[in-house]
Amino acid sequence: MKKRGKIILGILAALIVVAGGAFYTWAQQPSSRLLLSSIYFMEVTLKNPGYLLHDIDIMEMCRDYGNGDTELTGKVGLSGMQQVKSSIYFDVDAKRSFAQKRISSKMDMDLLWVDMGELDFYAEDQTVYMEAPLLGDDIGYAFPTGQDLFLKMPDLTSDIDKTWFKDHMQDIADLTKQISIDQTGKTIEDEDGTVSEEFVITIPQGCGQFIWDLLGIDAPDYDVVCSMYLTKHNHLRRLSVDMSDVLDGASMVVDGEDVGTAYMYYELPDDERVEMKMVRNPDYSHWIDAEMTYYANTGKQYKMTSHITWQEAEDGFSLKATDMVMTCDGDTMAKGYFKGQMREVTEGLPDLFGDQADYIHNLEALDWKEVRDDTEGFVNDVLGKTSFSVFMDDDK
Repeated sequence: MKKRGKIILGILAALIVVAGGAFYTWAQQPSSRLLLSSIYFMEVTLKNPGYLLHDIDIMEMCRDYGNGDTELTGKVGLSGMQQVKSSIYFDVDAKRSFAQKRISSKMDMDLLWVDMGELDFYAEDQTVYMEAPLLGDDIGYAFPTGQDLFLKMPDLTSDIDKTWFKDHMQDIADLTKQISIDQTGKTIEDEDGTVSEEFVITIPQGCGQFIWDLLGIDAPDYDVVCSMYLTKHNHLRRLSVDMSDVLDGASMVVDGEDVGTAYMYYELPDDERVEMKMVRNPDYSHWIDAEMTYYANTGKQYKMTSHITWQEAEDGFSLKATDMVMTCDGDTMAKGYFKGQMREVTEGLPDLFGDQADYIHNLEALDWKEVRDDTEGFVNDVLGKTSFSVFMDDDK
């Protein structure tokens, strides 16, 4: 090889080494690692058919079902209740309108072969209502929750693809200079031995408008704080988000290489809390194991577990909740199941309260904690007013 050719190859080799070293140095910076992890998550994880809900477009679900009008029909079965000797079955017809901020659910109740009448539930803004118009004397109560029952879900306004990244590269670059990234030094290790380290990210109020435009929601009037655990390859293994500014005391965690586990935590007043865990069953394409636990300040622990499966249908999708078990401190209170159909109502819904609005709004308000502290007394009182009290245990 001529001397001139060797010099050129040497220069090229040196440039490659310098460029590679510069990229390595850039890629090790916290802001760069965060950007690389976001690109991987959006370009790979979100396009994985197994991502969390298997082939269901989560943003489409939020838009059409969370922020729209929906109808749920099906059957609920309950058995093993201490107050009732036999199983109870409910035919459910429920409608929810985000625009109206209302829910109407009518449930026809059957005990053995006897039609026992109707049990209705309503909700509006922050209050849940229950009435049983056909069970002997009129029975109705209002349960104020103190929480908005109709929070707006994200509504994706664009596909997250290479075109979107290209159009917003400058926005992304600007945001990396505005956010705060704290590399805490904390690590977690998965069962396969993969180690991930924590980065706490703070997006200051007023920053990242392009993100909120993408999600179709109003920009938050507070700093957004989240925790991300990244592998050495900048793959997300855990994401924790403080949601207390949206729902006081709430937080969310998604976990796993393919985001197969989700946790919701809800801190209640008076040292109480609710936890929900959803785990995708890797052996089935449409199966989630769900568990919800309520920790009361009385020391009692109420839990409900179930297997949830679904299948796409011509009009919406079918939904099943099987092997449902409700316990208190490990003792079974009831068992049940649900089988039904969910569909989007594109033509809109009529007033869900109709001529019942005045009656519903004047129902007696009960503190749910009073019911919780004397659940058996409350249930016995309701059952005692109904026409099927003869089916209660003799000693109740």
